[in-house]
Amino acid sequence: MSRALATELASLNDAQRKVVAHSGSLVVRAGPGSGKTRTLVAKVGDLLGARISPRQGLAAITYTRQAAREIRVRLDRLGIRPGRRLACGTVHGWCLAAVLRPYGPLVGISAPTQGAVIDDGDDKWLALLQRSFTEVGLRNQVEYEKAKITKLRREIAAGYVEVGEANPMVEAAVRFDEHLLAEGLWDFDAMVARTLAIVRDEPTVARLVADRYPWLVVDEYQDLGPVLHELVLTLHDEAGAGVAAFGDPDQSLMGFTGADPLYLNELTELPGFRDLPLTVNYRCGRAIVAASEAALRDERGYEADPRRDDTGTIEPIAVTGGLESHAAAVIRKLEELVAAGVPEHHIVVLYPRKGPLLDDLTAALAQSRFEYVHERDERLPQGPLADFLRACAARAVAGYQPLGVEDTTAVSPLGELCEEYKRLRESSGLEPLRGRSVERLLATSLNDTDSADRPLGEWLVGLSSAINLPAVAAGSPAAKDRYVLKAFYEVAERHSLTVRDIATGTLRAGKITLTTYHSAKGREWPVVIMPGLVDGIMPRRPWDKWSRTFAEPSPPDLAQDRRSFYVGLTRAKDAVVMITGTYWVSRRDRPPNFYGVSRFAEDVLTHIDRVEKQEDGDRGGYRSLE
Repeated sequence: MSRALATELASLNDAQRKVVAHSGSLVVRAGPGSGKTRTLVAKVGDLLGARISPRQGLAAITYTRQAAREIRVRLDRLGIRPGRRLACGTVHGWCLAAVLRPYGPLVGISAPTQGAVIDDGDDKWLALLQRSFTEVGLRNQVEYEKAKITKLRREIAAGYVEVGEANPMVEAAVRFDEHLLAEGLWDFDAMVARTLAIVRDEPTVARLVADRYPWLVVDEYQDLGPVLHELVLTLHDEAGAGVAAFGDPDQSLMGFTGADPLYLNELTELPGFRDLPLTVNYRCGRAIVAASEAALRDERGYEADPRRDDTGTIEPIAVTGGLESHAAAVIRKLEELVAAGVPEHHIVVLYPRKGPLLDDLTAALAQSRFEYVHERDERLPQGPLADFLRACAARAVAGYQPLGVEDTTAVSPLGELCEEYKRLRESSGLEPLRGRSVERLLATSLNDTDSADRPLGEWLVGLSSAINLPAVAAGSPAAKDRYVLKAFYEVAERHSLTVRDIATGTLRAGKITLTTYHSAKGREWPVVIMPGLVDGIMPRRPWDKWSRTFAEPSPPDLAQDRRSFYVGLTRAKDAVVMITGTYWVSRRDRPPNFYGVSRFAEDVLTHIDRVEKQEDGDRGGYRSLE
């Protein structure tokens, strides 16, 4: 065990140490700010160092590539460098590497070839779905049915939906997967579904996988859906793999694709699993913790760090106009905060989804003096290679020693970037590089202290030449990777981007963050501003074309939006600014929609009033600057 890991284990609280020390399968329901990732990393380090044979490995499965990168970075800083013993990545990435490539050909399933991996933004994907709809007599527009089909495909693969039902959407989902297979194409859901089919149908393969990876550590379990749940249960029950499932049912935000808090909660009731919750919130002041439980309408028993003196602040601001007034209130609050000495990158402005609120926010910010990062900015390409380039840019901006960067896990060590580059080369079918040549090539390209404000296109030319990125892109199984370099060059020229511009989504240095509730999950800022707290915006009311009104949300949609609001509140370390209103306008030519203040905000405001009365006028950490 490394000295750094030993020190880390000694610094954990009692509940965290129980998680690390427990030798059997377990569920860790971890509330916001409870040190979930820190505990998960310590658990992985302890398993690799003391509990798993050096001949065996461990699978750390995450929801995003960024989360996987953070785990590897934190392990590196604890002196843990397990190499190929650790398979740390997304569920589809692990399925591809651990099951489909080594065992798929043995059971007649060939692994993805060059350009064979597509997603729901690809024209081929949409064309196959349209073909499937046409074959079963559906006339729905496929662009609006992607989430519904994704949810159905996952439930069918998990065995939760009967394929023989006389349901055209179910039949379309089945035909879509058949067409993918016949065309030799894959998407991420197909990777996980076909992996589950293999381990269910081939017990020998399940045992071989569990022997190679005797432990599965799963992050954000509540968002990973029914197919992963069945895969975990199969490997645990049939092949004896240990499972450490980390998550928070109250932060499940992917219900529209089949995720459900039920799956994480179900594990706690199964034989062989122990429930070890983490309940201390080290991020938020106790006023924010109490308000977040009021937003859930249920007590969870969470408590703030007892060593923290300040209570945190909830500041409600009521506006009398429409959403443009919310945006104007955001700008006024930013002026006030920055004048008081709050750095711009300590502030996040959250919005629930695309729509009129986002339009008004971006218009107001564009006219203000503030620089901001819109993290859902669709100008920039996405995908594994795009993530690698942005991680390289963050490293180049932060420098060899990332001094002044508050969250140093946002900057990948050179060794982690080298490992990621090797993984990209391997998936593209390129010959592995020997010795320390990768380290030398990347070090030369990324340790230039003047890189931050260089034109992005110029910097990409140098990096591409040094590590042969065109060959990596051309051989990638992910179709979108083949066009990433071209897309970066085009957007760099069109918008005069610098290296800093594509790194700021990671570093956020000197700029306000504008992002969705969903994208904020797992992160924190000292100040959170939440505009648009009007019923119909948050929670969303769907448009009913028959009654020509915005209808009451369904119970599942309402529950999901409540969880999103809860996530937004609990991103704040010091202060939450809630901007409320009574109406909004969906289109400029339509009358206002008077649905009143967001019911979620009302729950918090009612809680504040009750606290005020109980404390006989002492606000106890709450304040309003109106």
